[in-house]
Amino acid sequence: MKKNFILTNAVFAFCLLFASANWAQQKDERLYQQIFVRTQEKLNEAKAAQADVLAPEVYLRATKKLGEAQDDFKRNRGVGDIDKKLREADLDFTQATQYARLAKTTFAKLLQARDEALMANAPQHAAANYTTGDQYFKETMRKLETGDMAGAKKRSEEAERWLRDAELQAIKVSTIGSVRALIAKAQEAKVDKLAPLSFGRGQALLLDAENILTTDRRAAATAREKAEAAEYEIRHATYLAGQIQRMKIDERELEKVLLNAEKPVAEVSKELKFSPQFDAGLGKPLNDIRSAIRTLLEEQRRLLAEVAQRDKRLDELNGSLEEKNREINAMQEAKTGLESELIKKQQMLLERQRQEEKLRGIENLFAAAEASVIRESGNLRIRLAGLTFPSGRATIQPEYFSLLTKLQRAIREFPAAKIIVEGHTDNVGHDAYNLNLSAERARAVQQYLLANMNLAEERTQALGYGEERPIANNETDEGRMQNRRIDVVIATQQ
Repeated sequence: MKKNFILTNAVFAFCLLFASANWAQQKDERLYQQIFVRTQEKLNEAKAAQADVLAPEVYLRATKKLGEAQDDFKRNRGVGDIDKKLREADLDFTQATQYARLAKTTFAKLLQARDEALMANAPQHAAANYTTGDQYFKETMRKLETGDMAGAKKRSEEAERWLRDAELQAIKVSTIGSVRALIAKAQEAKVDKLAPLSFGRGQALLLDAENILTTDRRAAATAREKAEAAEYEIRHATYLAGQIQRMKIDERELEKVLLNAEKPVAEVSKELKFSPQFDAGLGKPLNDIRSAIRTLLEEQRRLLAEVAQRDKRLDELNGSLEEKNREINAMQEAKTGLESELIKKQQMLLERQRQEEKLRGIENLFAAAEASVIRESGNLRIRLAGLTFPSGRATIQPEYFSLLTKLQRAIREFPAAKIIVEGHTDNVGHDAYNLNLSAERARAVQQYLLANMNLAEERTQALGYGEERPIANNETDEGRMQNRRIDVVIATQQ
């Protein structure tokens, strides 16, 4: 009995000790909030003004003082010392915020130049110029902090010039660099002599792209279209040159014959809503035409079969509904008050059955390698795993038309739903570049759907999320491949 009494007292003492420690911790947290709340607000305000970039030295000094005050609090130092350091930190955070706002007003053009250089992925494609520009940028902000406005403006001009040069260089590298290399390789193979017409068109298109970028770097999308057209012409010329060389006849006449042979194929292809590529001969465009025709015929057969199946199912559902209505009528005299509720529940059940059958049909529509169908709070997300793009581009290849035809079938099941096309990337490259690329790819899929379906444009939306929403680990090749994706959300609940 004595042992039990001692044990009970020990447990009671431990509980008191635990409760006391827990109470002390809560008390410390409340006290911390009371002491540091003002400085935390100042810190948040400085971050929102980008003071860590636009007033780095003052911002760093403020964060250092805040850290010292936090260490003092953990060591239970006097409140007076902590309060003194926090007041100094408050003043520095306020000053850093003011400097940052002044920088945004005074050096708006410089900040815009820096943002646009980052958007063009200049740190990767124009590293030397960007590094120099970034150094001048940091010197500009440091001189602004010291009150040397004249020196800051001088450094600002240098920084803006280097950053603009880096932006233009990056745009040129990403847009036309590969085409220049392709032209040089073609010249080594004497393609310019064997297929001068196509080769000349490619050079002219590349020159157009360069001129566009030189006169207006913001027209990068137009320049990229010209560069892609130039690349196609050079590849086409390379193919024609090989044919001419093998046949050993007059080069100019042979090229004209080959180009004339491609014209009817191009006309048929345009009727089928895609642009043919002749850089590997007539085989691929003809195969694409056959594939498109087979897809259309298959789609027609499936639509007819679905109509027949739905008519049959509708008759069955109508018969079932009539039978239930007869049962309800037989019970009407005894259960008049329940009739309306029973009808509503029956109609809801039938509608749920129809919806479930519709969703199962869509889920079975895609092969595992093509897409996965995910239900999200009533909406439907179709993750197009089988749709990929060339590196750094937003061009849809003809081999994916069949997959996109299946996507159209799924969309037709919800004629009133909003269609949201989401573009996602992995984390390789700069954030702004990835965000822009994901938006371009989403818009490409949106435009394809608008061109091939009777969709109102206001029903669709294209969004680019860049690397913000990964679904897999970006540290592995497989994870990055999964993160580079197009998701199509059929928003049935909006």
